[in-house]
Amino acid sequence: MWAMSDRGIPRSYRTMEGFGIHTFRLINAEGKATFVRFHWKPLAGKASLVWDEAQKLTGRDPDFHRRELWEAIEAGDFPEYELGFQLIPEEDEFKFDFDLLDPTKLIPEELVPVQRVGKNGAQSQPG
Repeated sequence: MWAMSDRGIPRSYRTMEGFGIHTFRLINAEGKATFVRFHWKPLAGKASLVWDEAQKLTGRDPDFHRRELWEAIEAGDFPEYELGFQLIPEEDEFKFDFDLLDPTKLIPEELVPVQRVGKNGAQSQPG
């Protein structure tokens, strides 16, 4: 979640993007290593609250996001997210002017595009 950015406070968990700040090193069956960053994009699109809206909602209902998600699932409006990977072959690790393993650095999508690999979502309530 982009807590301190221009993106603002998510209107819903169903419209919140997610990604890992860490770069993972995955190894395939042949022993070849690839660096990976994970990205989740909501299929419902992105939507944010403005500050005044957020203040009013949290004052009235501090569990707004959780309740909204629960009610949406109950109504059959299931959250879905597209999973994408940024893949960097291990031999390309030092081709960038930043450290791929630094969790404070974003890997620009212009340099390493996100490859869409699948979808995931919730189809029922927990329990």
